Amino acid sequence: MKFFTKRFAGQSILSWAFQLALIYVAWQVSTKAMPNNITTITVAAVLLLAIYWSFSLDQRSRNNK
Repeated sequence: MKFFTKRFAGQSILSWAFQLALIYVAWQVSTKAMPNNITTITVAAVLLLAIYWSFSLDQRSRNNK
């Protein structure tokens, strides 16, 4: 679990993973490999919330040091 909290370019690895997952979903929708429906929109919304949550954890850990 420590691996996910290590910093790379100012963000934790967990933040990068969520951002890459969102980029992957957007890419799949743009190439029509994934349908643009309510399920895809929900997945994208959950990924956005996870990104904001991970940024919050990054900021909290930065303030504790």
